[in-house]
Amino acid sequence: MARNTWHWDPEQGKLVEGPGPRRSDGSGDGWRFSDRLYSGSPFKGMDGTIIDSKKKHRDYMKRHNLATVDDFSGEWERAKKRREDVYTGRHDKRQRREAIARALEKLHGG
Repeated sequence: MARNTWHWDPEQGKLVEGPGPRRSDGSGDGWRFSDRLYSGSPFKGMDGTIIDSKKKHRDYMKRHNLATVDDFSGEWERAKKRREDVYTGRHDKRQRREAIARALEKLHGG
């Protein structure tokens, strides 16, 4: 299902299909710019697919079960906190030691 773009045309006093005219200050032009990044320098996927639009890139990534780094926003910060907790001893060592002791007892038939 194709989605159409509409904009308000004040001269006609109604919605008109298609992108609106470019603003002189460039605001509201982000969607055009992001797709221009792809069309200005298309690249080839590992399966030979030419990727020249954001939609093609998104579909390619989904089809091949791939992810970009922005799919993991916040993950780097959470991992850093977990590392700091381990290095500074703030993680729960007692529970870990008890779990290891139970596993060893089970292993040795105790």
